[in-house]
Amino acid sequence: MSISSNTTTAVVDLYLARGRVRAEIPMLGFSRLSDVFNNAPGEFIGAFTRMSSSAADQSLVRRDLVVRLRDVRLVRPIEEQMAISLAARRDRLPARVVLDLDDWQVTGDLHLVDRIPWLDFATGARSRFISVSNASVRFVGVAEPLECDYLLVNGARISALFEVV
Repeated sequence: MSISSNTTTAVVDLYLARGRVRAEIPMLGFSRLSDVFNNAPGEFIGAFTRMSSSAADQSLVRRDLVVRLRDVRLVRPIEEQMAISLAARRDRLPARVVLDLDDWQVTGDLHLVDRIPWLDFATGARSRFISVSNASVRFVGVAEPLECDYLLVNGARISALFEVV
């Protein structure tokens, strides 16, 4: 993967079935992380990961990383170096929901443009990464939930969804 040094990146944690990978995701001209994931040209996304070069050497080396999008459960931004696009903001209707993803459960706020039946939402979300704010993620076998101001949920991994009233 060759990406120019002036390309804006976002540092994220990618949660996969068997663990977490910290990665630098090139923004590819997009201003929102969800747009990068939702407009990936294929079934993979390219990124970089930082690794120690050796046990004795404390320097970090950037390594190419390729991840299959369907295997990503959650995307949690760590650092985003981008401007917020006001053109992308619209009035939204908040809805507190619970999303089951494999052995994980995400509770958080969706911000909907229009209220639609949840079946229609889930059908439309199956091939998209969904923005969730004020999220709490419970992992099977982990006592403490992961609290996040913002994360992306892979709609293809949602097995159940319900609104918290």
